[in-house]
Amino acid sequence: MRFIIHGAGALGSLVGGRLAAAGAEVILIGRDPHIAVIAERGLELRRADGREVVTSISARTSLAGLTPAPDDILFLAVKSSATPAAVQELREHFGEATPIFCLQNGVRNEELTARRFLHVYGVMAGLVARRIAPGVVAQVLYNDLVLGGYPHGCNETGLVVADWLGRAGFQVAIHESIMAVKWSKLVLNLNNATLAILNCHLQLAMVRPDVAALMAEVVEEGIRVLDVAGIPIVDPGSPYDLAAYAAQLRGVRADEASIAAARSLPPDERAYPSTWTDLHEERGETEASFLNGEIVRLGEKVGLPVPFNSTLLEIVERMAADRTAPGAIDSGQLVALVADRG
Repeated sequence: MRFIIHGAGALGSLVGGRLAAAGAEVILIGRDPHIAVIAERGLELRRADGREVVTSISARTSLAGLTPAPDDILFLAVKSSATPAAVQELREHFGEATPIFCLQNGVRNEELTARRFLHVYGVMAGLVARRIAPGVVAQVLYNDLVLGGYPHGCNETGLVVADWLGRAGFQVAIHESIMAVKWSKLVLNLNNATLAILNCHLQLAMVRPDVAALMAEVVEEGIRVLDVAGIPIVDPGSPYDLAAYAAQLRGVRADEASIAAARSLPPDERAYPSTWTDLHEERGETEASFLNGEIVRLGEKVGLPVPFNSTLLEIVERMAADRTAPGAIDSGQLVALVADRG
């Protein structure tokens, strides 16, 4: 079985690197200089238990010249905005029966992929990974992957891939309704914009009462919209209890020692979301329209106001377009902007 990871960002590189370290044949498809460094000296993986350089991995900047094999497994790990072009490119090289796994945030990638491929799977990544430098990726927090067939179920191929991911050291679960899990993850990802705007890493946000209360509002707004829209996210097999998470955020109390400890974390150990990276690296766009935008559009359809998510979406998209660095707005200003919109 050969794994082809299309999209060598932090998550794609991490999954590909750990699969290669477990003995799988892996090809990463991405952009220089990241790919050039991996091709020259391997992929460095950093985790809490140490560092590892994986040299048994191939790295390329395109699919050109890559000959398909009968046992190929595709992993789609590009940004959601790049999914249509990436799926088209993959379909030009691989047959429609090639299994493809969508290792992405959001809930639209599987649907788009299924228009061109017969065997589509969703993968929910419950972890935080960051690309520290070209050729260097850190797994900062958590270690969970949930996998399932799209739109539901899971066949033998999915089980085999899940076994490989387990051998690579991930905590892997199979779920019969993978899109319910991905909708739950989308609600958690709504605060990617919050953390990016405020320039606040997750460990600090979880001990700062002002930020935690704001995050709770964002999550609860998302839950309300999905409930009215009839999109199920409460499932005994789901790894996420969103109501409990919101209550946890509501319960955060000021503790100067915890705040000081979070502030003192080394930069490489801080769990910043990919939206923060988009702003920090001035990429000009984020995935917010595929996260907060989903809640805004659903809110419009079902007639529910969504001042938190609409404000976050407007601000983060403007910051991306203007190449504004994270931290341009503090929590008090953000709450005031939401109140004005409300």
